[in-house]
Order: sequence, then C-alpha cells, then structure tokens
Amino acid sequence: MEFGIAIIAIYAIAVIALVTRFDGSRKKKNRLTGRGGDFE
Repeated sequence: MEFGIAIIAIYAIAVIALVTRFDGSRKKKNRLTGRGGDFE
C-alpha cells in the first residue's frame, strides 16, 4: 500500500515538473498566437 502511494506521488511530481517546464519555455518566447494572454 505504501509503495503504491509512493509511486503515485513520484508520478505526480514528475508531471508537475514537466508541465511547469513547458509552460515556462512558452512564456519566454514572444509568440503572437497561443492560449490567451498574448494580447495584453
């Protein structure tokens, strides 16, 4: 049981790390198109 919880926790941390890394790289580029917020 504890082993399964540990695997889920590690998986969640990995997903969060990947999402924040990709979002950070997108925000650094000055794109004219994208998901909202680029016309501010």
